[in-house]
Amino acid sequence: MLRTADNVFSVVLDDNTKTALPAALAVVTDQNLPAGSICAVDAGMRHLVDATALGKVDRFRLVQGRGAGKSLMMSPMITVAGSTVSSSNHRLAVQQVSAVGFNGTTGSLPAANETDFYIKIRKNDNDAANRSQPMSLFAGPVRTDATANQIELAESLVINGIANFKDEPANHYLVFEMLSDGARTASGASGTLAFTKGSREVVVSAPAATTNVLVGDFIGTTAAKTDGVYKVTAKDAVTGNLTLSSAFQTESLPSVTAGSILIASATAILAAAGVKMTGVQADFNVNTFRDYYVNRFSVTFSDVSTLVTTTGARTGSGVWQQVAMDEYMSYGFEGENSMLGVPPRMRDQEVIEGGKYGCVEISWTESIQGLVSLQGGKGSVLFYVNLNRTSGLLGATSTGSKLVATLGKAAADVQQ
Repeated sequence: MLRTADNVFSVVLDDNTKTALPAALAVVTDQNLPAGSICAVDAGMRHLVDATALGKVDRFRLVQGRGAGKSLMMSPMITVAGSTVSSSNHRLAVQQVSAVGFNGTTGSLPAANETDFYIKIRKNDNDAANRSQPMSLFAGPVRTDATANQIELAESLVINGIANFKDEPANHYLVFEMLSDGARTASGASGTLAFTKGSREVVVSAPAATTNVLVGDFIGTTAAKTDGVYKVTAKDAVTGNLTLSSAFQTESLPSVTAGSILIASATAILAAAGVKMTGVQADFNVNTFRDYYVNRFSVTFSDVSTLVTTTGARTGSGVWQQVAMDEYMSYGFEGENSMLGVPPRMRDQEVIEGGKYGCVEISWTESIQGLVSLQGGKGSVLFYVNLNRTSGLLGATSTGSKLVATLGKAAADVQQ
């Protein structure tokens, strides 16, 4: 997200795999501070190794190594008196989920014969070329037959929605899946099923994994009724592999254990059904897309009496795209071209793509009375602490962990 700052804004970030630091009170340079290492220094660029050393100076700054021969990334000087230190934990981004009809707990679709239905999605694209104003896209209109049922309508809306969104930017923006309140039974006695994103084929490890599956049945990846199901349109008599009526929409699952993931066709026809729409994280590149969002959209259904349920999106905190945007803005405050209308100069990007970060913020107000304002100027330094990508924990010996302690914060304050 784009930021504003009344006076000073700066970002430094570490790599949690880096542990090497200069000795206490050694002068820090690009030669002795490795790329990805970070520390606090005094006005003479001498390493303040811990909180005791920091407490003996009036002013300090944070510096980040970018490799030998490359200039250090340095925050402005921070006056200890009057500055405050706060922190925030890493929080994952959460995608919006909306459901029309059955939502995994309650609700249903209409089952009117020979009737037209549609879902209207109002959305804003996140890429620079298309985010100037909202636009509307549809799943439908689709028409039910003379013997309509809920799962038939859900399937028609899902297939139509997938087709209508396939050319949209940002990874098609959202995905469509069917939901069913039908009771789950075992797909087979043993084995696993492999679901591949974008493919209609389900490959099984052994025919026993799909012994109970018949053409026309519905299969999912878990027993949870909030997870999508797919109609089976073909089954290989020898291998047990399945063909679905639409491509698998979510991330690939190479080893789903055969179990209570099957809904018999007769059961699905009598059960409540719904259409689930889940936002997809937009592609991101700080040099081209320039801003970070989580997709949000509104959903309406042609039958206004039908339940529409939405669980809102969350941007998250310390996700790598957000950190990259802040790093980009910080380069702009350093004097590099960051005007939104002009392509930025290609530069080193220290943020780790796919990484997780906690955040420590140092903020202050400095007197500039009589210079340009009667009010003080505000400053902010964001120190992004790189966390273990799997566990979300702070590396015990990383330079970021040491700086967190130097600033008087606890590791738990920035961990996931």
